[in-house]
Amino acid sequence: MQAMNNVLNSLPARLILTTGLLMLLIISVITMHAQDNRHGGGRGSASPEDRAKRQTEMMKESLSLTAVQEPKVSAINLKYAKKLEEVRKVADTAAQRRSAQKLNQQKESELKTVLTAAQFKSYLKQVEEMKARRRGMQH
Repeated sequence: MQAMNNVLNSLPARLILTTGLLMLLIISVITMHAQDNRHGGGRGSASPEDRAKRQTEMMKESLSLTAVQEPKVSAINLKYAKKLEEVRKVADTAAQRRSAQKLNQQKESELKTVLTAAQFKSYLKQVEEMKARRRGMQH
């Protein structure tokens, strides 16, 4: 039992556990949102403010944001959640995808100025893992 406590209390194990839980939460949110859009055109889906708040909380946990970083990351998340909301109103899905990709690149550029190099690397890794899981769910 002591060995198990040592493993769970070690920083790498806690980081892996936290990252895993974060990914599960992100996937759950994405899945629920996708189901909302298929069944009723997005009724009841979270507002940009709610999505940005949830995203910031997840990033605070997984990236160990500082008190200085958190409001900056929150502002970036809100800015792009609002922009993405407008993109979602476009009927052409190919245009939606292109616009969303462009917004994500812009968001990443802004986040890069706020996060440390290690945090940004971890953020990009989490984004790629989420994309891979999403691709896996589609097939």
